Amino acid sequence: MVPVEALLGLVLLLVGAVFFCNGMTLLGKTGAKEVGVLNFAVGVIISIAAWQLHGLGVTSATALVSMFALIYFMVAGIFVFGHDAKGLGWCCLFGTAAFLWYAYFFVDVFGDAGTFFAIFCVAWAVLTLLAFAVFALGKTMATALAWLFIIESILTLLIPGMLLLTDGWNPFGGVPGG
Repeated sequence: MVPVEALLGLVLLLVGAVFFCNGMTLLGKTGAKEVGVLNFAVGVIISIAAWQLHGLGVTSATALVSMFALIYFMVAGIFVFGHDAKGLGWCCLFGTAAFLWYAYFFVDVFGDAGTFFAIFCVAWAVLTLLAFAVFALGKTMATALAWLFIIESILTLLIPGMLLLTDGWNPFGGVPGG
């Protein structure tokens, strides 16, 4: 397995679990405290993965994964300690801009190989923009946000993450099984 794709697969899989559980929490299907612990744990694990990616020379991925980790640390504090989510909403607005920049970056730098990651980034930008509207502006769209979390957990995270982890997809041209 190629180290970069394996780490990206792990990150996508774990982020997918958080997206799914955060969506379920917004729907009232699970308690916030246990999902807050999940957010914290995944934040720690993907922070470590981000620096491993940096060590492999993929600094751009380090920054992108670190953005997710920072958001998860904020969500952990909100869910576990009951803080208000307005700051998270504003952080999500910043995340929207970062994800849109990364969408451009993936296509510009990697061409066709980066297309799917660009699409994922646009999807995450839509999600974080909706999170901004819900948490910072108080818009009553939490149910829509919850379902977007759940749908994106499968389409942009679980499926590509598992394909990367099982050598079923190798977008950046590494040698599978090598």
